[in-house]
Order: sequence, then C-alpha cells, then structure tokens
Amino acid sequence: MIGFFIAGIVIFSIVIIVCIFLLIRMSSQETQFMEVSNRYLKDIGKSYNKDTYAMAIYELYKEVMDGVQNERYEFLRDVLSDDIYNSYLRGIKVSKDHQVKNIVADMKPVFSKLISLIVKGDMEIAKVWIRVSFLEYAIDTTPLTEEQKQVVKGDRIVGGSKTNRLEREYILTLVKNHTPKESIACPACGHVTNVVLHNQCTRCGSGIANRRYHWVIIGKEEKPLSR
Repeated sequence: MIGFFIAGIVIFSIVIIVCIFLLIRMSSQETQFMEVSNRYLKDIGKSYNKDTYAMAIYELYKEVMDGVQNERYEFLRDVLSDDIYNSYLRGIKVSKDHQVKNIVADMKPVFSKLISLIVKGDMEIAKVWIRVSFLEYAIDTTPLTEEQKQVVKGDRIVGGSKTNRLEREYILTLVKNHTPKESIACPACGHVTNVVLHNQCTRCGSGIANRRYHWVIIGKEEKPLSR
C-alpha cells in the first residue's frame, strides 16, 4: 500500500515538473516574439519607431523577392549574406535547367514586427517577424515554335496558382555596422535619406550606402503560421 502511495507521489511530481517546464518554454517563446518597444529604440538612440522599421524590412524582403525573380544580382549581392545569396542563385539555376520561372506576385504584408534589436560591439543585430500574403506560380519558359505562338496565349502555368493566395511567416535576421549617423545627404541630389532604412536615395534612387552601413539579411527561418 505504501509502495503504491509513494509511486503515486513520484508520478504526480513528474507531471508537475513537466508542466512547469512546458510553461517556462512557452513563456520563453512568447518573450522571443514580443515586439521591441519605441521607448527602447529611443533609449538606444534610434531615429525611427518600431512600426517604421518593421515595415521597411518588409519592403526590403519584398524587393529581394522581386530581385530573385528578375535576376537583379548586384542588388541581391548587396543586401544578402553570402549563404542566402548563393542559395537563391542555386534556385535560379535549377529553375533555368528545368526551363521554368518561379513567379511571386502581389505580395502584401499581413504583419511585420520588430522582435529584437541589439547593439553588440560595432554591430547591430535585428530580428523581424513577418507574415506575408502572395500569389506563387511557375511558368514554362521553353521556347515556342511560330505555330505554337499562334495558339498559346498568356503564361503557360505549370505549377501554383494565379488566384489562390498563400501566406507564410518568417523570422528574418539582419545585421549592419553600428553608426551614430543614420541620415546622410545624397551625393547626387543632396536629399537627406536614412541609410539605416534605405541604401538608395529616396528621391533620385542613387546608391548612397555601402554594405557596411545598411541592413543585410543573414538569416531567414520559416515558422508555422500563428493563429
């Protein structure tokens, strides 16, 4: 009888410990995805708020997707780490080898949240949690004969859909060199642009910031869709 009682206590204790562990783990995950506050950004000397920054990173990600689709290699090389840049190159090559082109169209933000921004020595490291909605499909790029051109009209879709929207969530990790001066005058037109959020002049489009001083995406982790 005593043995059963002791065994019951042990099992109950194990259940309690497991529950505590799970609660701690859940709390840790919730903390990980909490938004950075505007007060924190102000305290570390930032000239932008969390919403402005998060939306700027979404726009950067959207431009990266456009850059991959349109093979804007110079731009991609400037805003991506070597590993991510090379992975996109491999994807482009595979698509070309199979004579298809992957299209990502009509991308829209569902949300974009700055969940971490720290200054570590001469580096700034940020994490942004984004959820995007888009259309994705693949088209056949095999050359057509003259006769086929008369019959085939529009894109030859071989995968995906032009009408069914998809949603994905990612954690983007970005890095740049720390600099107290975040806005500079464009050497071409003199317009002042925040080089933290833009590596081109927002008026004339001239490049005004090198890889050292603007944000570079060094990590992209897909996560399950949140509810």
